[in-house]
Amino acid sequence: MSENKKSCCCCCGSSAPKKKVLLVDDDKDFVESNKDLLEAEGFEIYVAHTGADGLELAKKVRPNLMVLDVMMATKTEGFEVSRKIPQTPELKNMPILLVTGIRREMNLPFGFEPDETWLPVSSVMEKPIDPVKFVETVKNKIK
Repeated sequence: MSENKKSCCCCCGSSAPKKKVLLVDDDKDFVESNKDLLEAEGFEIYVAHTGADGLELAKKVRPNLMVLDVMMATKTEGFEVSRKIPQTPELKNMPILLVTGIRREMNLPFGFEPDETWLPVSSVMEKPIDPVKFVETVKNKIK
């Protein structure tokens, strides 16, 4: 097997490169559990705990998908990062799955929907997330 090709997972031996997912969340428990979950599905996982670190890491590794939390150092950090990505040439086509507990945390009577200007993400999931639905959504966004 060539050095720059990685197996998709340990069991199938495929030489197709793994799809890369970047998890950006300050909740280390959320990151670890979902990292393990996605690795078990054959994804290559990268992790950042701040929006700024996530943006820099995304520029380096060019993930196929970013899973981005809203509330990190500030209550709007994820929103701010999601609006910077379309303005970053090397990332502008990268899908973003926004995961958030902001509605529950701030007792908001409404949810969030992707919007080209205000919320340029592919999909939004409310925390706590259902692991099966999460994996299904990740797979669908990477196709």
